[in-house]
Amino acid sequence: MKCPFCGSTDLSILTDTLRRGEGKVFHCRSCDVGILEKREDEVRLGEYYGEEYWKTHGPELGKQADYQELFDSYVDFQSRRLDLLAPYLMPQARLLEVGCATGQFLYNVKDKVGEVVGVDYDSGAVAFAAEKCGCNTYGNGLEAAGLEKGSFDIVCAFQTLEHVPDPIAFVKLLGTYVKPGGVIVIEVPNLHDPLLSVYENEAYVPFYYHSEHLYYFTSKSLTHVMGEGGFSGDLHYVQDYNFMNHMHWTLLDKPQVNGCVGLGRAQLPLSDALPSAVRDDIQKWMNEVDLSYKKLLSKHKLTENITFIGKKL
Repeated sequence: MKCPFCGSTDLSILTDTLRRGEGKVFHCRSCDVGILEKREDEVRLGEYYGEEYWKTHGPELGKQADYQELFDSYVDFQSRRLDLLAPYLMPQARLLEVGCATGQFLYNVKDKVGEVVGVDYDSGAVAFAAEKCGCNTYGNGLEAAGLEKGSFDIVCAFQTLEHVPDPIAFVKLLGTYVKPGGVIVIEVPNLHDPLLSVYENEAYVPFYYHSEHLYYFTSKSLTHVMGEGGFSGDLHYVQDYNFMNHMHWTLLDKPQVNGCVGLGRAQLPLSDALPSAVRDDIQKWMNEVDLSYKKLLSKHKLTENITFIGKKL
């Protein structure tokens, strides 16, 4: 096993137990990147992500969701992405999202720019997104979509780079669609996720690592990939899951039943008999705790996600 970025064979094993599928994840100390041993290079990505992926990746564990459920589960949790992109959201801007799924981000950003376009292998999901967002979408690979090169002010790929066999080639491809002076936005899970790095939660390890993620990026490895792909920019550390989600993992060693609970407002299991004034005060305190907690994780670069925003070198 060699690191595909630096060629090093000095690799250690992060895990040999995955949530889905079989394989090992190795760590390259030089690049600070996690690498799945069982690479998916031979898998036809369009076939898998177009037909199979969302059958096992719904918001509720162990339950297949339809497109409406997928959209409803994530559409209200896009504010952090919008906040990061706010300086670039101009009325005349054209925005492309690669890996748009059911359009939950496009729906939130469509009224803040001139045009949004979505691409995803899942033709059913993009058809849903097109109707929901009133935009053009394409249910195939990016190159097959026939979009004009160099025509977008903003090109986004959220939680997508970790799925592709050749991240550097993928970034280079995305770059061909960025206008001169435009920006690229890449969001990936952080290998230094707080449940791994802050708490060392053993139950979380086989939940975090799974066969669809070919790479596990850190600040160092994501910066390297973006640089090799022709971009320079800034990293942002984003924590979406709330404080109570982490407490649930640390106390019970298992995920919450639905991702929306962890993505929403952090709430304590308060008594129904509690006076409303007391309830409101406790909830206000909990909101402050959650916000402070997320800021602290971001300060130390230990959030669940890393977002790169940059321009061509």
